Amino acid sequence: MIQQNTFATIDTETVGLEGHVYDIGYCIHDKRGEIALERNWLVEENFTNPAKMMSAFYAGKHFTHYARMLQDGEIRLTPWAEIIGIMRADFLAHGVNVVCAYNAGFDFRVLKQTHADLGGEGAILQSGVKVLDIWQFACETKLSQKAYARIARSQGWMSPAGNIKTGAEFAHRYCSGDHSFVEDHTALSDARIEVAILAECFRQKKPVPYGKINGQPWRIVNANAGDDPDIHGSRVAA
Repeated sequence: MIQQNTFATIDTETVGLEGHVYDIGYCIHDKRGEIALERNWLVEENFTNPAKMMSAFYAGKHFTHYARMLQDGEIRLTPWAEIIGIMRADFLAHGVNVVCAYNAGFDFRVLKQTHADLGGEGAILQSGVKVLDIWQFACETKLSQKAYARIARSQGWMSPAGNIKTGAEFAHRYCSGDHSFVEDHTALSDARIEVAILAECFRQKKPVPYGKINGQPWRIVNANAGDDPDIHGSRVAA
């Protein structure tokens, strides 16, 4: 009997591109997108550091999102060591053997950097766990469809350099059919839409790019779209 994979999809919000995770969330689920467990925390050491948080790209969410979430008990301030301990226990209890993220290279890098900065002990993930970049998978499957190129152009989902956008917000717009969807940019909310995108990718029944991260997958989408005479523009930047 073939062992079914169990997935954990992680999302982070950070102060900057270099790290300092302040919001982390994950969903444990199967390939169909059925979620068994959700977790979400604010990293106490970083979220309560004014010097760090004032420079966070989405610092305004302190008031628009997190104040309400804290008041309603949807999220809590938690020390990093406790977060990692619970995450390790969850992954073990549920038999997680694939860890995913949309643009996994970024999330895995900032998690590792935050772990080092806050004195974390040992590796975050146990050995033998596979990694899967949902961005890579989406660009190889759903976002490479000619229909996506046509919709992206008609909706203006294009970068200043003329490239079709391939971020999670746009992938979810296409997969869900909700072309006005706006990403929340809070960790658990974003992880949920990434689970849905991943499930759509699996429905395409294509090879799964386990272990392939930092592969600049947006180039795949734009190379395919370049065959469409109605799509123009530079292909040198995402």
